[in-house]
Amino acid sequence: MYTKTRLISKKNQVQRVIENGNSYIEKVFYEPKNMEIEIEILELLNKKGCNVPKIIKAYKNTLILEDLGDVTLLDWYEKAEREDSKSYEAMLKKLSQWMKAFYFVTKNYYKNDIMLGDVNFRNFIIKENEVFGIDFEEVNQGNVETDIGNLLAFAMTYYPESKWKIDFSDKLMQILLTDLKLSEEVVIRERENALIKIKSRRL
Repeated sequence: MYTKTRLISKKNQVQRVIENGNSYIEKVFYEPKNMEIEIEILELLNKKGCNVPKIIKAYKNTLILEDLGDVTLLDWYEKAEREDSKSYEAMLKKLSQWMKAFYFVTKNYYKNDIMLGDVNFRNFIIKENEVFGIDFEEVNQGNVETDIGNLLAFAMTYYPESKWKIDFSDKLMQILLTDLKLSEEVVIRERENALIKIKSRRL
């Protein structure tokens, strides 16, 4: 049996392939340079034991990646809100620890502050109750606070906006500030900048 299922991606062609009972992710890049960045970051993070998909094969403009499943952090977050859950701190700590590991590993390797660039809940997978990062083609040199501000803004504004989302974002900010030892003032400023951009796109 061989099937392909298209997955959501604005930048590339991404499909889940099932072949002879096994599954993997096929990611076809429209920009070769982005594939080079993705491979470099995935190899680095895998080497350091971070939760990311393993590279099975790379050829031309295509990456074959380990299939981590289809439950994104956004799926988990939306389910938690539907259930009006207040028991989400443990997962937020796992997300924070993943991000802490990413920034530590990349800063040590590149000798500069490195940011994810495209940081949103769709770029994290929940597998066996652990957080895995995916999609690293926009990783670049930059401020960690910018990443965190963007993540917090997304957490507040996924449609429809609600008090639950604001409370969730506030708790996430507290955990990230503590774990990453960031300036609250700078993170809030970056969050407000991100909120302005998000709202302008939705006008």
